[in-house]
Amino acid sequence: MARDDSFGEARLRAPYSGSQGSQLASLVRRTIEVLEETTFELNLPGAQELRARRKALLTQLRTRILPHLESSDLPAVVVLAGSTGAGKSTVMNSLVGKEVSESSIIRPTTRTPVVLVDDADADMLTGHALSSIGRMVRDEGAISGIALVDAPDLDSVETDNRDISNQLLDAADLWIFVTTSQRYGDAVAWDTLREAHDRGLTCAVVLNRIPDSKRGAISRDLQKRLINLGMENTPLFVIRDEGPGTQILSHESMAEFERWLKMIADTRMGDRLVRRTTQAVLPKLREDLALLADGIEAQSHALIDLKDKAIEGAQPPREKLIGNILSGRFGAGSPTTVWLSMASGGGPLEALVSGKKSLLFNRRRRSERDAAATTIFDAVFTSARVALTQAGLAALGNITTAWKDDVVDVQDLLARASEMMDIDGAVAAAMDAWKIDVGRLGKEGKSNEFLGDAGNAALIGVAAAGITGALKACQKLGLEPQVRQARQMLVEHANDMLDSIVALFAKVADSVRIGEPGILRLRSSEFAEQMRYISAEGQ
Repeated sequence: MARDDSFGEARLRAPYSGSQGSQLASLVRRTIEVLEETTFELNLPGAQELRARRKALLTQLRTRILPHLESSDLPAVVVLAGSTGAGKSTVMNSLVGKEVSESSIIRPTTRTPVVLVDDADADMLTGHALSSIGRMVRDEGAISGIALVDAPDLDSVETDNRDISNQLLDAADLWIFVTTSQRYGDAVAWDTLREAHDRGLTCAVVLNRIPDSKRGAISRDLQKRLINLGMENTPLFVIRDEGPGTQILSHESMAEFERWLKMIADTRMGDRLVRRTTQAVLPKLREDLALLADGIEAQSHALIDLKDKAIEGAQPPREKLIGNILSGRFGAGSPTTVWLSMASGGGPLEALVSGKKSLLFNRRRRSERDAAATTIFDAVFTSARVALTQAGLAALGNITTAWKDDVVDVQDLLARASEMMDIDGAVAAAMDAWKIDVGRLGKEGKSNEFLGDAGNAALIGVAAAGITGALKACQKLGLEPQVRQARQMLVEHANDMLDSIVALFAKVADSVRIGEPGILRLRSSEFAEQMRYISAEGQ
């Protein structure tokens, strides 16, 4: 076994206590709260990694760091991890001399983590997050002061198994890499071992099922690998191969590894191990919080960019629509045809256009002229409604295209927008509001002997649409100010309609929950301050 001198450092005293422990526990709780409110809903490149990092941090804080800060009597969490078929369950079973974790040739065997503890430690772990991850097994043969966990395979084909195994890695005080002569070169397991070491987690290696003939060569090769990783002080245990189908290994084969675990528990080395691991992960935790803050800011900027693209997408159809309104282009086509039929010789509006009163002209025919003007306005109204609908659809198409071309995966966001979008409703609201405005202008305009209030309103709307004859008639009747107002009011309602489309996309963007980067940065700086205190105490 390679000696791990780092366990003997004198400055690694008992677990945190007193005011320092209380302050650190408070900081951890506040950090958990802010991480619970932090999400990365926006599917940006790298978002999946940020979600995994957040999840890992929460597991570390909830399952490993905070419980030890709140209680000095908790057992150290020792996780047996490795590739499929490494014999993790066999190692656990052999430590107590009975099957407490199922082992077989069917892979994967361990799907739910098994947590082996004695009665006293099991009571201490009541309500602990570890109990929600795995199945607690009480056994009198368990080593007091240690919660030994049989983890699912790191290379399992089942995603849930891999996720749980990674969670346990974040929950561990000591991570024991179990491998065999056939599997010790597996890339996944070594990548995980390297990651655990880089994160400051205390590690050990169990080389399982090693034939006596290969013991020396494999041990030397494995030690070289550990040296290359900067892990030359990592404890290494070699367990001999006792033949196929052996479910409980002999006491002789397990003796060295068992003595080491008991030594950790009996000498309270577990306390120093907990403190060491906590000290080691704090710098990485601080870095991770800063990284998550960067990720939130990136998501925030991406959301702002999406909202800007919504504004930009509506601008070309907005400019075209407003230009057509101000130029009076809604009277072309059908509205002009209807006007000519109503204002030509013999039509009900002939006298209004010519200014000459025929023998048939009288005030009692005003309602007929009002109805004729209203008919023309209905054609204008339909033309304007079509134009607003086209502008709305063009804006919708531009925004959708711009969002789809963004680096963000906007499929879910566009689906939300589609569910909420009602262009016909937005156009109807705009046109109904304009009709009410035009009706009010008809009442406010100068009265005349040709038309009543309703006729005045209709004529103003027709003139605002750009029909030349209607414009001239309004000039004669002194209604030009109302025509200008009617156009401006239609511009305002058209803008409101397009603004409602832009606002809907902005609402969808704003519905994405991401969190507050400033608070995460504050927590990161607070952990940096705690690290200074811890470092000063250790000197």
